[in-house]
Amino acid sequence: MFAWITNCFAALIVSAALVVILKRVSPVFALVDHPDRRKLHDGVVPLCGGIAIFATFALVMMLHDHAPSLPVNFWAGLFVTLVVGITDDRVDLPAVRRLAAQFLVALTLVNPFSGATIVTGIALPPALLAISFPLLTIVAILFVIGLINAWNMIDGVDGLAGGCAAVALLWLSVIAGFKGVTELILPMLVLLAAVGGFLAFNMRSPWLARAKIFLGDAGSTALGAVIAYFIITLSIHANIAFTVLLWIVIVPVIDTLSLIVRRVHAGRSPLAADRWHLHHLLLDRAIPPAKTTLTIVAASAVCGGIGCLGIILGISNLAMTLALVVPFLVHSAFVYATLSGRSTTVQRPLAPVQKISAVSASAIRPDLNLTHTSVQPAKPTRPGILSDAV
Repeated sequence: MFAWITNCFAALIVSAALVVILKRVSPVFALVDHPDRRKLHDGVVPLCGGIAIFATFALVMMLHDHAPSLPVNFWAGLFVTLVVGITDDRVDLPAVRRLAAQFLVALTLVNPFSGATIVTGIALPPALLAISFPLLTIVAILFVIGLINAWNMIDGVDGLAGGCAAVALLWLSVIAGFKGVTELILPMLVLLAAVGGFLAFNMRSPWLARAKIFLGDAGSTALGAVIAYFIITLSIHANIAFTVLLWIVIVPVIDTLSLIVRRVHAGRSPLAADRWHLHHLLLDRAIPPAKTTLTIVAASAVCGGIGCLGIILGISNLAMTLALVVPFLVHSAFVYATLSGRSTTVQRPLAPVQKISAVSASAIRPDLNLTHTSVQPAKPTRPGILSDAV
């Protein structure tokens, strides 16, 4: 226990220190985000939050000889994710290359050659038993790719992606401790502490009017990939139904799936730019950015707590799986109520982005006070894999 506390404290301090350092050098490497007609933040903001988080995570794990608790395929997948994300932050990678890289990362993290895959917790029909391993492996790969993009897409308000990652890591560490998967507890807690050091400069508070640093695509995609890895590993090692563990990340998952369905139903590309994300809908209801973040993070924490409690109490996998319909219905009801209250006209794709000054941005959306309303992974004017957009 003492080792956990000291390592987490070290991660918190190192992460905060790296944020301060990297903020100064990010412009040299063109890792900055400029305000424009869809990114209404104040001035040029560094995109090095993800680098600070995962540099801290790797450093603390390796200096204290805990890196071997995570296999080589984990570190390889994390490295590829960060490299692709950093490159994307600088030069806007084509969609095909990003998707190919995400598939490679998912294949590496899932590691189908290990002979193990996610647990269903529910008896499969006899017709599927013979092909259960390749089928569940494909599901796991798609889950990793999906969560990478889901975390990338929710990074649209100060503190949102990091806050949701923090509560997910907290609940996963509790589940790992309850199930005795001790090799995952320290990595989860160290990463949680590293995210905390970043949030001190990213989440709005009485001491921080707006974010001083953003995750960048590197940070948001890496968080999605690592959390997906932890969920899959817990399912395998602790024999927990994969669908039950979905409670931990159900809010970003539902928002992503809902967005895709609504875009397709409207006759638009799933990759089209719009303001239909959950955080956009809350902002359009005149809820301030800080309260929008707290609302979604709180919802994620509650859902994660339900999943954790269900595992601890031994509630049946079928009941927990069927209960997932409740957050789907709540989300759908909120979306319907919000969209029915505003214009139902199908939005046109956004025009090519033009850089604008902070003053111009304030004139366009004075209610947002130049907030980080759609920063990562918002690149809606290029083809992309589930790209966020205002």
